Amino acid sequence: MSLSRATTGEWRALLGREWALVVTLLALLASLLLPPLPTIRTVHRLMITFDLSQSMGVEDVTLEGKVVSRLTLAKAAAARLIADLPCGSQVGWSGFVERRTTPLATPLEVCEHYEALLSSLELIDGRMRWGEASGIGKGLHQVLRAASEIGNDTAIVMFSDGQEAPPLKAGQTGLPKSEGLEIGGVLIGVGGSTPVPIPKIDAAGRQVGFWEAADVAQRQGATAGERREELSRLDGEHLATLARLAGLEYSTLARPTDFLASLNASGLGKPTRVPTEWGWLPATLALLALVWRFWPGFRRD
Repeated sequence: MSLSRATTGEWRALLGREWALVVTLLALLASLLLPPLPTIRTVHRLMITFDLSQSMGVEDVTLEGKVVSRLTLAKAAAARLIADLPCGSQVGWSGFVERRTTPLATPLEVCEHYEALLSSLELIDGRMRWGEASGIGKGLHQVLRAASEIGNDTAIVMFSDGQEAPPLKAGQTGLPKSEGLEIGGVLIGVGGSTPVPIPKIDAAGRQVGFWEAADVAQRQGATAGERREELSRLDGEHLATLARLAGLEYSTLARPTDFLASLNASGLGKPTRVPTEWGWLPATLALLALVWRFWPGFRRD
């Protein structure tokens, strides 16, 4: 009995001196065994569309201090978004060319399919283009219809510089009637305010010069000085009009972080109870206990 009592006392003394290691062990076990817990988070279900017209290849925006194309900035914003969205959110891709919008990936959960979303996003570029026209209103209408068919409160995001090719006649918007679709979303303008030449890109994605005035249809009724459709700038006024007619929000993109801010401001997110991993909390406690136990100079007796 005395040996048993001595052994018990020794154990108590040891645990008293090494309580930090005991806490570390228990916290690590908790981090491994703690199941995901339901948490209310604001999640999004989005179909993101990229304008793939040649004007989106204009390099008049900046990314991390470097001048890049409008499409490059839009894709960087989308990549940042899927990294920042909470688990439970879903994102899909589509591309707009001429007057058609083609779904490339239906909305997928951003945590479970993060690598697939990122790798598929990298493949989206002008090589998918099959024509040179750019009827943005008609493309936007198709995006709305596609989101309506997908259902489940899918909202849309569309990146574009707003340049119609051929140009619209005075008073036209190019947007078919979209009443009854009741789709939320954001139309995001990308590009600078100064008209600049549009690079001419071949089917392999190589630049082979710039579009000249004789190569493109000019706006009817415009004076000779106004006929500069071979140049491109962000037509925010046209995009804002399309957004208003379609019942969408309109925003511009200057930095990738602006994208999530625009979504949060639009109120498109839905508070949803989603499983959330909290194992990092006891793991952090275990790390702090180890630091306390082994950091030089700490009193441990």
